[in-house]
Amino acid sequence: MPEPHPIEIFIPEIRMLIQNKQFDELRNLLSEINPIDIADGLSRFPQEQQLLIFKLLGSVRSIEVFEELDMSEQQYLIQHLEDQTIAPLLEGIPTDVAAKLFKKLPERFVKKMTILMKKEKIEVVQNVLEYPAKSAGALMQTEYIVLTVDMTARSSIERLQASLRVRKNMLIHTLYVIGNNGKLLGGITVNTLIAAPPDIKVRDIMSPVSLLKISAKMDKEDAAKVFSRYKLISAPVVDEENRLMGILTVDDMVEVIQNADTEDIQRFGGVEVLDEPYFKVPFFKMIQKRGTWLSVLFIGEMLTATAIGFFEKEIAKAVVLVLFIPLIISSGGNSGSQAATLVVRAMALKEISFGDWWRVLRREFASGLVLGSILGAFGFLRIFLWSQFTNVYGPHYFFVALTVSIALLFVVLWGTLSGSLLPIVLRRLGVDPAVASAPFVATLVDVTGLIIYFSVGLFLLQGTLL
Repeated sequence: MPEPHPIEIFIPEIRMLIQNKQFDELRNLLSEINPIDIADGLSRFPQEQQLLIFKLLGSVRSIEVFEELDMSEQQYLIQHLEDQTIAPLLEGIPTDVAAKLFKKLPERFVKKMTILMKKEKIEVVQNVLEYPAKSAGALMQTEYIVLTVDMTARSSIERLQASLRVRKNMLIHTLYVIGNNGKLLGGITVNTLIAAPPDIKVRDIMSPVSLLKISAKMDKEDAAKVFSRYKLISAPVVDEENRLMGILTVDDMVEVIQNADTEDIQRFGGVEVLDEPYFKVPFFKMIQKRGTWLSVLFIGEMLTATAIGFFEKEIAKAVVLVLFIPLIISSGGNSGSQAATLVVRAMALKEISFGDWWRVLRREFASGLVLGSILGAFGFLRIFLWSQFTNVYGPHYFFVALTVSIALLFVVLWGTLSGSLLPIVLRRLGVDPAVASAPFVATLVDVTGLIIYFSVGLFLLQGTLL
């Protein structure tokens, strides 16, 4: 039995306290539950109870919980909470979260937000909204602490303490040093600052960040790769003139990587990318997301009927070949899917670029030959040995076995080459290689595999079955 989710332990007690209207006890209970668990469990209560629970969290914990909620849940709260609850919430949530709400909410609720937010915060949010949705600038946080080169370690710590008294939920790893023009000069980790002599100047203990800064216009997935490569916890975001605009944290990057991996997996499964969690996607929208690709693949698979029809006369004379069609199709599709998966993942990790296509071709050609030979040998032995005890494959079973084994060799080789090179070609054309999904490659190899199979049979079975 799987372990119950942590929130499952508290749900019965929370429901009982709500039913008995023991709100003080409920507030105390909520203070003991991790904010992430509260966010996960909030959707399991009726909407009116969700509002009640959220109001009892308090200003600091409500911000922590709000950040962990899905966008649809955040929208519901903004649309239904009273102004006195929303106002401190909007001031406390990170800029990137507020910017997402500005984009998604209906105009009347955006106006409500602008009325409740301070002018300074609105301007910052509007600046973030100017960046493309997939850029680092759209994801950056603008709540950060800056120092100047002439400050001492003591005054820097005092500034840090003052900031944390205002924003208790800030997680700070690095403080950034700027010049008078706002240009980024360096950074200091909190550990370094605490360990430094009180009167030492910031200029003497700061580290340059020339290799670790992120351009505001950089694609957020590329920014995530920088975090992964250099094992960063946070990084400054700068504009073209090297002015500090915000920061990115590892939490942001983990979410970017998760979303990117989810999109790739969905595309590999032949599904359009889902914009919401599985159970939050409306039924007919799910049908549309899945039905589009299924229809395209179905039309592609119809070509297999055309291929079989082309060899209709040969099939009528050698019906035994039909028995092995599923074997041929599945082997080619599986080999193509394997190759596509390996190459797309290698491209995502920057292990393969377009310039490596020849190396990939040589490697996969050798792999296809070996794998095809192995499967071909299995197929030959299966037919040959089985024919020693039964006449199901007819008197010319040796040639049938030879046909199947050689066809398997060529089909697996073709599937391997197609699956490995198609993603590289798509990337060169500016198309996401993940669309070379396993179903798409399998469909391509199904059709061509049948042509290869019957062509081999036509050549080898002349004068016997044909």
